[in-house]
Amino acid sequence: MDFVIIANAWAAAQDNPTSKHQIALELLRQGHRVLWVEGAGMRSPNLGSGADRGRIVRKIGAASRGARRDAEASPWVLSPLLIPLPALAWARKLNAAIYRRSARKWSRRLSFVDPVMINYVPVLAGVMQPWPGRVVYHCVDRWDQFEMYDTRLMQEMDAACRGYADVVIASSKDLYIHCQSDHTNVHLINHGVSYEHFARALEPGDGPGPFAHHGKRVIGFFGLLSEWVDQALLIALARACDDAELVLIGSADVDVSALHAEPNITILGPRPFADLPEYVAHFDVGIIPFVVNELTRAVNPIKLREMLAAGCPVVSTDLPEVERYGTVTDGAAQIACSHDDFITAVRRLLGETPDREAISETMKDETWRSKVDELIAVIMDRQESA
Repeated sequence: MDFVIIANAWAAAQDNPTSKHQIALELLRQGHRVLWVEGAGMRSPNLGSGADRGRIVRKIGAASRGARRDAEASPWVLSPLLIPLPALAWARKLNAAIYRRSARKWSRRLSFVDPVMINYVPVLAGVMQPWPGRVVYHCVDRWDQFEMYDTRLMQEMDAACRGYADVVIASSKDLYIHCQSDHTNVHLINHGVSYEHFARALEPGDGPGPFAHHGKRVIGFFGLLSEWVDQALLIALARACDDAELVLIGSADVDVSALHAEPNITILGPRPFADLPEYVAHFDVGIIPFVVNELTRAVNPIKLREMLAAGCPVVSTDLPEVERYGTVTDGAAQIACSHDDFITAVRRLLGETPDREAISETMKDETWRSKVDELIAVIMDRQESA
């Protein structure tokens, strides 16, 4: 089958691959063809921001090259230019027309046949209609709950995506219920895990490991340090566990100066996805320290499965999508309903010797392959009944 996927920047797959990237890679592994169209325009750029100016320059350069492919195992990547004014209806309409025309043009050039469109970018809802093949809206977030986005606009665009879609896929129970409010063909498909990749953490290392020179046990987290990370919890945890080191791996898009000021917190910055198993192999306890709100109640954290696949026990704040893993993993995934409970759970796990192989085994059936098989089955059912 042929797929056109409208999502974020493909380059993000190097350090922080999202579910979108993992699904595209698995589709390629299964022999399908993928045209990845880089979406943007979720908010207006801040020209006073160096990061935003850099993104604009890179976007212009990428758009001038047309569709490109770095390797056989990569999708074709297309970066159309758009008008970054999502609040304006005429701009959204024009952007949708630009993206739809570009995607159709390159689909023809690549000899795609009735490509399935999967859209992840709400403000590009208009690109979904008209489209010659099946149209899927993959809802992976409560877009109206992000502080950086316009709430009313995101509600409107999220609903428009459902309205245009033949099939809606939700990545959590919360999102599944949310999408069922106005669509009759909604399917719950949870995120998967690159199991074999993270299970490498169980293999004996050749060297002393990335934290050996610190001489402490490690409480670890990897992922974007953003608005949903509970910095107050991290500070309290670091102070209460001064016999261990709190290591944070990932970029930050919020002010993390308070974390930098803590002597027992180390922020390493981003590390390549390929190297993450080596780091997790030396986590004594992994954490998911998210603020609990309407945004995170809908989250299905991929890093939970990744740390468990690496054999690392995990403590999380009270997220619905983590709760069921306590039973599945025989206590290797623990929920804490308060800062004090979180600290207590981490300290308890620091004092135990987990069976890391047994923990890893619990994730064997949650691979991206199994999730893409579910996705294909849903799409094929739709095709047969169309």
